[in-house]
Amino acid sequence: MNKSNIKSVRKYLCLLLCSIIVSKINAQEYIGQKSYAGATVGTLSYAGIYSKDASLISHTSMSASVFYGHRLILPKQLFIRGELMLGEIAADNRDEEESSNPLKGAFRGYLVEASAKVEYDILDLYRHKFTPYVNGGVGAYYLFDYEPQQGDPKTTSESWGIVAPLGAGVKYMLNKRIKVFAEGSYRFFPKNLDNFPDKTMNNANRYYSLAVGASFSLQRFNRLW
Repeated sequence: MNKSNIKSVRKYLCLLLCSIIVSKINAQEYIGQKSYAGATVGTLSYAGIYSKDASLISHTSMSASVFYGHRLILPKQLFIRGELMLGEIAADNRDEEESSNPLKGAFRGYLVEASAKVEYDILDLYRHKFTPYVNGGVGAYYLFDYEPQQGDPKTTSESWGIVAPLGAGVKYMLNKRIKVFAEGSYRFFPKNLDNFPDKTMNNANRYYSLAVGASFSLQRFNRLW
């Protein structure tokens, strides 16, 4: 190898080293949007024995939540979302005179739920303004200020339990850091929450929720990531 070739190789190596250094500096200056935080408001509807032949408003209450999400490395549309929700659970079909349901009763209380969900965006929000998404996971709940119409009040051990939430919705990118969304969820509770006394009857502990919310990305927008 002659001297001119050696100089060319050195020049190429210097340029390569400089490009690597510049890319490292840029990587430190521009951070991908890996995490976000937000809140929701919505409704929580009970669908058990005491909701049969009753008006929707009699077994639907308000709920609200705060959450934090973090994007996984691969695929980049997959997130882990931790959420803390507070909602009222209630039903009362005792005044439904036209109802053919002989099983009358009521209950009311408040529910705190902490859950961890896996969430997947169908489309890449770095390339599209909106995307459908799905999520699901497990969590734990606690009942307080619980007032059953019949049966004994729940003990401390009966007030705790496991919940399995599943959901789907649509996100819209309002700007580079703020997203708004609408979401519907289904929740299954292995334990009976309405204090229905007959354990031999099928009384599914299903709850449905509708919510709207917004999230804020904790890092700046960067299309290169």
